[in-house]
Amino acid sequence: METNKTLIYSIKNVMQLINNSILMLRDMDKALSKYSFEPINGNAIGTETSKNILQTPKQTATFFPQYMARPYALKSDIDEQQTNKILFINIQFFHPDYNELTPTLISGVIVSPRPMTDIKNEVKNWWLKNIAFEISNYEDIKKNGDINEVTDEGNYKNIFWCKDLTLFEGQESINEEAEKLVKVFNNTLVNA
Repeated sequence: METNKTLIYSIKNVMQLINNSILMLRDMDKALSKYSFEPINGNAIGTETSKNILQTPKQTATFFPQYMARPYALKSDIDEQQTNKILFINIQFFHPDYNELTPTLISGVIVSPRPMTDIKNEVKNWWLKNIAFEISNYEDIKKNGDINEVTDEGNYKNIFWCKDLTLFEGQESINEEAEKLVKVFNNTLVNA
C-alpha cells in the first residue's frame, strides 16, 4: 500500500514540475513581450522526447523530456525573417551525462556568425542545452547566474548563465531574469 502512495505522489510531483515549468515559460513570454520579443516557434515548447520502446535513460530523447526550450527574437526580426542574435531559455530537468543535476534554468543570448534568414527552421531547440552540457562540461561552467561565454564549432557566440529552478519564486524573479536577458542582448555586439 505504501509503495502505491509513493508512486502516486511521484507522478503528481512530476506533473506539477512540468506544469510549473510551463507556467514559468508563459510568464517569461509575457515579460519579454514588453521588450518586443516573441517566441520564435509560437506556442510550441522545444523538447527531445521519444515514444520508442527501445529507448534507454542514457539517450538524448526519452519519454520524459530532458528539457523545455523557448527561443525568442525581436518581433521585427521574426516579421522580416532575418536576425543575427536571439534570446534563449532552457529549463533542464536532467541530462544523461549528469546523474545529480538539479533542475536548472539556462538563459542566454546566441549570436550567429551570419544573418539567419529562415529563423524558424535555422534555430534548433537543443542549441543552449548542447552548449551547456555537451560542448562545455557542465561541472566546469559558472553557475548561480554568473555569465559563461562559449563559441561553438559553427562560430556561434553563446553567452549564457544557469540558476537552479528553485531560485525562481514569483513574477518578480522572472521579470529580473527577462531584464538581464534583454540587457545582455542589447550589450552584445554582432560580429565582435
